[in-house]
Amino acid sequence: MKTILIIAALDKKGLEIRYCLEQIKKFGAAALLMDSGIHGEPSIPADITREAVSGAAGLTMDDVKKIPSEAEALGVQTKGAGVLASKLAEEGKIHGVLGIGSSMVPCLEIGVMKLLPLGMPKIMVTSKAGDPAVIKQTIGAKDICMFNSVSDVVGLNPLTESVLRRACGAVVGMADAQVPFTDDKKKTVALMAKSTTDSVNQTLRYRIAAAGFEPVSFSCSGYGPANLEQVIADGVIDGGVIELSSDWLDRLAGGEFSPPRNRYENAGNMGLPQVFVPASCDFIAAAPGTFEGRKSVRLNKQVTLFRSSREELFQAGKQIGEKLAKSSSPVTVVIPLKGFSKHDREDEPLWNPAANQGFIDGISVFEDQLKINTVDAHITDSKFIDAVMDAFLKNVTQA
Repeated sequence: MKTILIIAALDKKGLEIRYCLEQIKKFGAAALLMDSGIHGEPSIPADITREAVSGAAGLTMDDVKKIPSEAEALGVQTKGAGVLASKLAEEGKIHGVLGIGSSMVPCLEIGVMKLLPLGMPKIMVTSKAGDPAVIKQTIGAKDICMFNSVSDVVGLNPLTESVLRRACGAVVGMADAQVPFTDDKKKTVALMAKSTTDSVNQTLRYRIAAAGFEPVSFSCSGYGPANLEQVIADGVIDGGVIELSSDWLDRLAGGEFSPPRNRYENAGNMGLPQVFVPASCDFIAAAPGTFEGRKSVRLNKQVTLFRSSREELFQAGKQIGEKLAKSSSPVTVVIPLKGFSKHDREDEPLWNPAANQGFIDGISVFEDQLKINTVDAHITDSKFIDAVMDAFLKNVTQA
């Protein structure tokens, strides 16, 4: 039987949580109730009391109640709840998590869920589920399912009962739908790409699979880079990383898709072999009109690709090189001399080899710490793809 951890403030959600306990039992699972509250008194008994939660954070409940800032007090409870939930997950005592929030941003429940392993079912019921700002600020790259309660989760009525019952059914069903473990699991290789280098990504996926690895592709826009860094840190990627697109210029120059600060760091920390290609570094993705006077290509109504300058590429090469040079595993930078994307070649609108040289000059500062290969080919040419694959396989043998 699977066990679902329910996290809620029991001074406010007693009636609703009692209903969830009944539904989880009806769906054939057990429930473990954690009280995350800091005000009032619990309306129903918890398996893990709020005193146990604050104790796991090193304070008594009286200490927490004396904290003048509610945000700080919630931070203490989040820390304690995270310690206890993580221990339960490591010991195999819970198989899914259900959080019940109110109209306020459910930071505590989400904060705990972010500490739990990738793949463990995590469902947060809140009326804030449809708010893009909440998603961006709280969830980040973790696999948390936001379940929109539509109305506030207060009291039981046909709407809240319907929402809570379906949420309970979802978390139990997800806990039951486990991926079976196999001894012949292939090592996973992450590939990061944009549409401007997708043909390279597709070809390399086939070749990586033929070499005995499991390719996992990520989109180099939106949450894609943060997702990649998260799964690397979580140990999901164990075969290596091939970077076929970079979004670092967006961060450096103010583009649309700014990557996280720890970009290009986790793979090296985890000892994974890497290949970095300055793919799509020929442009900055930004809203139309952001960089007036530059060569550009309209990607869609929201995004235009603006040609990057030699100076920007020099800084990008230097900053990326500094990160890659810290890696504890082999890293090879493979550079196509005849263009960084499908728009960067002779007779195409972003063609500018002099600007691309800025990246080469910037990353060459670390030529004593990195393997840097230049290839007299365009990024989409088979000659270049061969060079990337050869570099990756060599790094795998040396890792």
